[in-house]
Amino acid sequence: MQGFRAAALAAGAIALATAAPAGASIIRAQSSLPPGESGFVSIPGVASGTGSPHLYDQQQDYIHFRYKDAELGQPGTEEDPAAGVKIVRDAFGVPSITGNTTSELWWGAGYATAQDRLFQLELFRRATTGHLSDILGKDYIPMDLEVRRDFYSPAEIDSLLGRLPASFVQRYRDYAAGINAWVSHVQTSPADMPGEFVALADPPQPFTVEDLAAIGIYLARTTPNGDGIELDAAQALRASGRQAFDTILPLRIPGQISTVPRSSGLFPSVPGRTRRQEHRALLRSARFVDSLPMPPTGDLGSEPRLTAPPASIAASLVRPIRLGGSYMAALGDRRAHRAVFFNGPELGYTAPEELYEMELRGPGLNVRGITAPGAPLVAIGHNQHVAWGLTSGLSGTNSLYAERLVPGHPHLYYFHGKVRAMSCRKETFQYRSPPTGLLNLGPPESGQQSYVLCRTVHGPVQERTSRYAYARRYATWMHEIGTIIGLSSVDTARDIADVDRSMSHVTWNENLMAADDRGNIGYWHPGLMPVRPKGWDERLPYPGDGRAEWHGYLSVARRPHAINPRQGWLTNWNNIPSQGWTTQNAPATERVEGRWFRIALFNRQIAPMAHDFSFDGLKRAVQLTGTTAEQRPLATGLLKRARHGAHGKAQVVLRTLLAWNGSYNQTDAHGTVDPGVASWQALKAEMQRLALAPLGPAGRIIGGELPNSEHVFDVSLGQAYALRRLGPASVRLAASRAFDRLSRRFGSTNPAKWRAPRAKFDWSIQGAESPAPMPFFDRGTFEQFVELAGG
Repeated sequence: MQGFRAAALAAGAIALATAAPAGASIIRAQSSLPPGESGFVSIPGVASGTGSPHLYDQQQDYIHFRYKDAELGQPGTEEDPAAGVKIVRDAFGVPSITGNTTSELWWGAGYATAQDRLFQLELFRRATTGHLSDILGKDYIPMDLEVRRDFYSPAEIDSLLGRLPASFVQRYRDYAAGINAWVSHVQTSPADMPGEFVALADPPQPFTVEDLAAIGIYLARTTPNGDGIELDAAQALRASGRQAFDTILPLRIPGQISTVPRSSGLFPSVPGRTRRQEHRALLRSARFVDSLPMPPTGDLGSEPRLTAPPASIAASLVRPIRLGGSYMAALGDRRAHRAVFFNGPELGYTAPEELYEMELRGPGLNVRGITAPGAPLVAIGHNQHVAWGLTSGLSGTNSLYAERLVPGHPHLYYFHGKVRAMSCRKETFQYRSPPTGLLNLGPPESGQQSYVLCRTVHGPVQERTSRYAYARRYATWMHEIGTIIGLSSVDTARDIADVDRSMSHVTWNENLMAADDRGNIGYWHPGLMPVRPKGWDERLPYPGDGRAEWHGYLSVARRPHAINPRQGWLTNWNNIPSQGWTTQNAPATERVEGRWFRIALFNRQIAPMAHDFSFDGLKRAVQLTGTTAEQRPLATGLLKRARHGAHGKAQVVLRTLLAWNGSYNQTDAHGTVDPGVASWQALKAEMQRLALAPLGPAGRIIGGELPNSEHVFDVSLGQAYALRRLGPASVRLAASRAFDRLSRRFGSTNPAKWRAPRAKFDWSIQGAESPAPMPFFDRGTFEQFVELAGG
């Protein structure tokens, strides 16, 4: 009932957001998109990574936390590529596209995007339709197979397009026409041809509406969350037992940090389920999982069997669309009619960036922000009255079902007591290595391979054994493309009430936060989210025989959201949306970190600003958070307790850590960082080993990883577990072991020698760009700050 109470409170809050006065406006807007707006490398520039002057011109400003003006209507150089279309590019090459008609506007958007990102568009097209191996070689077949397995055939994409309102289909057509106008241009103008096409012997081809729809569908499915880890969870449970499994991967833990304050509603992910029912569900699921055969490592569910490449090969493959976390904050004062807003999507540092910045000016539309090349809308940005942003929702919007096969019949399975036939099709994959080593490719080869891919009533078969097929059900199945309707409505929103209405139309689970020029702020955890069966544990595979079916989807009112909370601020960094939410099937295990989750440091900066916030204050909070090992300030008390009574090696490490302020950005004249940086990494690793050891294989399977490359100085699930569970004596033991590790690494027992070079981020190169080295930051790979105020 608290969710419904919160919905009623939100409705009352929205009612306060009356029509915006004439003086309402965006006061300031700033942004940064490293390394630069353009991705154009010329044919002669392939060897050196040169071409457009806007390939790398935002990188140095980004490194030093300097931002460009992102208000609407920036001056610049003008181009008129077609009747009714005007493109003005500012000093950083960001295009402002004006169209006299809606069709002319979207034609111009497609044209400008192709000017800057034509080769990236080609990679996106191939990545989202399963055709990278056509030009990049045999190693990409597993990646292509997963896409064709889990997504749609051309006929199905046509069917999805048929469900869109005619105006959106026309938008896609106009956008494609603009792209294709530039494709035609470069075919006769070598100076404007992206050099990668020549290097790969792959001349650019026209884009279809279906190509662009495939990009949008892929993004709508994968950007908010990934597949669950049910099979890893099953292996952990079977290896170590229920108690160890439930300890390292609980449904919830005390101290978990949610975006929606408790006072705004609990919003349970499984309404009405009790703790007793959760306990019984785990017992029941554990008995079922105990009888399941586990598929071979890396199996992709195809016939004949194809497995994912080993980590050494996978790490070298180009991934045109990368996924990551993001963070955002909104502070509002309705009495003063003012608000500030920040969003920093973290998608890894790619060259060119996965996002594309533009301004759109046409009938009923005046908006600036970013989108993915190929997606005709502004996904994160601001108009004259509202600023908004996105972060990955990371909730369990899919489930894995274990389908029991009819003996001797790999395409027949049981469902509701009857034998069902899978829907299977043969897919042929052409592969050809390019004639050059542009993308770090192996020796030239070409050929084709064919595989049979199947679906059950639940969805695509992703893994197999002789007795079971594992099929994944997606909540957004055949509904992804509808998200464009809701997001496009946000582009034209005049206030938070408009944003709230728009969120009822999106199908994806991407968090959205917004602020308007009346001082209203809001947060939504939207999309199609299944109502899961109460009798089965969602962390583990469900039986596919009909006993564990979903019971529809959460209603809009039951989806976590908050508008104008009493605290006056909202933040999200991929943490859980509400206090009633659970881990679900753990597409992001990091959310089981409780009070040690990285959002805690950000909240420490934001909460004190609630009643005295400023644009510059918000920027300072982002800079501190983006250059600090997030848990080090949170751990000061624990480190001090451990230091008390510490001697020898442990004392040295703990003193070093307590003398360090947590920054990995500050360097000396030699470019090295404080000894506390290496000491913190070593201590976390040793604490993780100590804490996970009693849990056996479950600790290693679920919590054994280190933080990923986008959150290097953050904690992993296992490290957060250690911070929660270890007392001072255990921390001292870990510190002593960390001393030995550090002494070996640096060849010295003197902590003054434990200075390492400033950490760098590995660029993901999507073509022939060659950007300068990028220092590591745990911050948005695009950043936007907006100040709003009413008259």
